[in-house]
Amino acid sequence: MNSGDKVLVTGGAGFVGSYLVAALVDAGYSVTSMDLAQPSPEGRFILGERYDQVNYENGSVDDWTSVVDVMTRNKPKYVIHTASVMNPYVMMKRPMIGIRANLDGTIIVLEAIRLLGGVERLIYFSSIGVLPTIQYEPVDAAHPIILPREGFPTGIYGATKAAGEAFCYAYHQAFGLEFRVIRPSAVYGFGMQWPMFVKPMVEAALDGNPIHFESGAKFPRDYTHAADIASLAVASLRAPDDADRIFYGATGRPLVTAGEVADIVMEEIPGSKITIEDRFTEADLMELPYRGQLSIDTNASQLGWTPAFDIRAGVRHYIDLARRYRAAS
Repeated sequence: MNSGDKVLVTGGAGFVGSYLVAALVDAGYSVTSMDLAQPSPEGRFILGERYDQVNYENGSVDDWTSVVDVMTRNKPKYVIHTASVMNPYVMMKRPMIGIRANLDGTIIVLEAIRLLGGVERLIYFSSIGVLPTIQYEPVDAAHPIILPREGFPTGIYGATKAAGEAFCYAYHQAFGLEFRVIRPSAVYGFGMQWPMFVKPMVEAALDGNPIHFESGAKFPRDYTHAADIASLAVASLRAPDDADRIFYGATGRPLVTAGEVADIVMEEIPGSKITIEDRFTEADLMELPYRGQLSIDTNASQLGWTPAFDIRAGVRHYIDLARRYRAAS
C-alpha cells in the first residue's frame, strides 16, 4: 500500500460512506465517492475539512454507463462497494428496487472491474441479513446461509446480499478477482438514517422531549459504531492475501436490547425520559431468528482489528457529535 493509492467508494455520500471516506482520507488514500447525492449536512460535518480532499462523482451503480465512466476517468486501485438499498420492509413490497440496486448494481461493479482492469481488491459490503435462523453462537463466517428447513436469508434484502457474495466468489474463481466481504451489524452513530431506536432516542433526549416506543424493549442487536465499520474496511484493504474472505462488522460482544440502549441514553443525558414496551412487531419477529452473538476472532488475528466502541462509548460519541453539530448549526 502506497500513500495516495486511489480508492473508489460507491455510496460514499451515505451514512456509513461518510465515516468510511473520512477514515480513508485519514489513512492517506486518494478517495473518489460515487453516489446519486452529495453528503448530507451531517455527513459534511463528519468529514469536516476532509470534504475538500474528496472527489465526488454523481452516478448510480445500477447504471452501467455511469460506473464505467467513473472508473475509466478515476482509475481506482481499490473499490469499496457500499451502495445499496437497505430498507428490507420497502423491498418486501417493491422487490425490484432492491434487486436493481443491490444485485444488478453489484454485478455491474464486478463486470466493470473485470473489463477495465487495474483494480487490485474489492471490498463488498454485505449484511448479517444473509444469515438464516442461527444454528450456533458465536456466529462465525463458516455459519451456513441457506438451510434445508430452518431458514434462509431474510427477505429480498438478505437474498440480494447473499447473491452479491456469491458473485464475488464466482468472479474470484473465474477471473481471479481479489475481494473481501464485510457483513455489518446494526450500524449506528451520528448521521444515521435508519432509526433503529438509537437515533430517535438520542435526538429526542437532546431536544428535551420524552419519547415512547410501543414495542422493542427486548429486541437484541450487536450495535456497531459506524467509525468501527469504517476502520474495518480500511483494515480489509490491507488484509494479507491468505486472510479469510468474510468478516463480521460487529463488536463480538453479547447482544444489547433496545431497553438497555434507552437506559444508557437516559444516563448520559440526565433528565431525559424514554419508555419502551415489551412486545415485538411483525418486522421484529422477521429479524429475531438471525440475531445472535457474532464472532470477530479472525478480525483481530488476521486483520489486527478490534472495535473501538462498546455501546455506551458509541452512544456517548453520538451525543457529543450531535451537540457539536447543533452548536455549529
